Amino acid sequence: MNPWTRIVLVTVLITSGAYGYVPLGSAQEGKSIDQMIAEAKTPADHETIATYYDREGQAAHEKQVQHQKMGAMYAKRAKAGPKRIAGSVAHCMAIAGQFEYIAKEYEALAQMHRTMATSALEQK
Repeated sequence: MNPWTRIVLVTVLITSGAYGYVPLGSAQEGKSIDQMIAEAKTPADHETIATYYDREGQAAHEKQVQHQKMGAMYAKRAKAGPKRIAGSVAHCMAIAGQFEYIAKEYEALAQMHRTMATSALEQK
């Protein structure tokens, strides 16, 4: 794993941990995502978790777009020299790619919890 990949993943994990106590507007309010996952039993529990992952995925997509735009801005700054520009553009595109991957993983987790919600509902 290259150093930039590690930096991005650590940043995302730290951010997720710091914001893991996001109120979700339900009985789950005030619980961390860890607690919600550990205690999930009902379809509503799983749907709440899926909604959390939807929001995290959307935030990752927004970061992806932001880094793509920054890469495009660096590409326009030819006066900084081709070598510096290439490095800056590559850096931004690499980070954008990582956020795209992270967003897809969050979307997969949301879908998994929606499937779990349906299964929990069918078992009743």
